Amino acid sequence: MAWAQTTIGELVSVQGAPPNQLFGYGLVVGLPGTGDQTTQVPYTQQAILNMLRNMGVAMNNVSTMMPQDVASVMVTAEVPAFAHQGQKIDVTVSAVGNAASLAGGVLLPTPLRGGNGNIYAQAQGPLLVSGFAAGAGGTSTKVNVPTTGTLPGGAILASSIPANFAVNGMSALLVDDPSFQTAQRIADTINRAFGPNTANAVSPGEVDVTAAAGASPVGFMADLLALPITAPQPEPLIIVDAQSGTIVMNQGVTLGPAVVSHGDLTVSIQTQNAVSQPGPFSNGTTVGVRNTAVSAKQSKAQVIMLPHAATLQQVAAALNAVGASPQDLIAIIEALKEAGAIKGRIKVI
Repeated sequence: MAWAQTTIGELVSVQGAPPNQLFGYGLVVGLPGTGDQTTQVPYTQQAILNMLRNMGVAMNNVSTMMPQDVASVMVTAEVPAFAHQGQKIDVTVSAVGNAASLAGGVLLPTPLRGGNGNIYAQAQGPLLVSGFAAGAGGTSTKVNVPTTGTLPGGAILASSIPANFAVNGMSALLVDDPSFQTAQRIADTINRAFGPNTANAVSPGEVDVTAAAGASPVGFMADLLALPITAPQPEPLIIVDAQSGTIVMNQGVTLGPAVVSHGDLTVSIQTQNAVSQPGPFSNGTTVGVRNTAVSAKQSKAQVIMLPHAATLQQVAAALNAVGASPQDLIAIIEALKEAGAIKGRIKVI
């Protein structure tokens, strides 16, 4: 098995200090007529009324309120481990109504909550939107996704999220890609650097480490995560996106000798509508006639010999020689896997 040089910090995460996800509901204002149609999105109208009521503005008759420059959005953010009060974090803003675009909008102050319901941050500010949408006369065009935007540093943490990576001098390292080999190799590397019994691989996904008495937990963990280590290459994997016809392989995929027969079958159906008109002074009636022609054409199958391919470049060259469409190539790869001619696990997404 091939091994690659890296560090322990690239292979593990520290238990007790995970990133945290925050979310909130807010309003984006200042849109150039691309906001929600409030008659169809009642919660946007209700949110506007609640906001105005909190500011001392009471509206009794709201039947005629149809602003097009406001949109309801969900605001999400991921807080890195050990982030403290006052730090800024990036947020993502996504429309939840029927707004056509969020470009040019400004997010009103929005509290962000954690999974426990507590408020940990507040976001606000002008949005950055990479896409745009425009339309006139019943014709519209759209580039990228204009209903999603970002606010770099747009949220400020109101309180720190508790994190504890060491309990009584012991910490747990969680292996990102659980493996018996990887966990044991991490433990052996740590024990060689800090002494016997410092690390213990308790499972393929966890390695427990104990700092020496009097050692700084932060300094010990910094030195530990920076230790160089040789890690196994990932398993041969073929990612298949059946909807878009995308195929991605990693460098562990190899191809054995195989024979592939590839051909196409085309079926064509053509319909011509005609009218049967009766002769003059006859008692006949005019009727419609449908003439349908069905034809089938099968092209000659191509038989291709795929040679042994030991590198990713050779695999790509062999598959390109087939000359199949992406959808056909997916079927060919699955058939090669069943025949044992291609080495790699197929994962369909």
